[in-house]
Amino acid sequence: MNTQSIILHAVLTSTVTTLVAALPERTAAASDEQAPAVREIEVVVDGGYQPGRISVTEGERVRLKFVRRDHSPCTREVVFSGLDIRRELPTDQPVVIELPSLAAGTYEFKCGMNMVRGVLEVQARRP
Repeated sequence: MNTQSIILHAVLTSTVTTLVAALPERTAAASDEQAPAVREIEVVVDGGYQPGRISVTEGERVRLKFVRRDHSPCTREVVFSGLDIRRELPTDQPVVIELPSLAAGTYEFKCGMNMVRGVLEVQARRP
């Protein structure tokens, strides 16, 4: 192997290494651009949940933002028992719940005392 071949080999190896190292970053950036947008739904807690019925589509990325205006101890937390989610709701402080991808069905949410109730309805995705 002559000197030019050795130099060319070193340059090619360095270039390939640099390109391969950059691939995961480009792949992650591309997948972020293609990911569906997150739908944020605000739920006001004031004597009940407003809205009390929320409809989303199966597989949709959903973020619920609870804003508690009510000072009653009954509404100090929200519970999605079917999803194993329980969150404290401080008064006048937004609390965000990122929901997992959900199968079609109905998911009840309620206060910790089971007095205030709402429903998350997940509609089947149309083919």
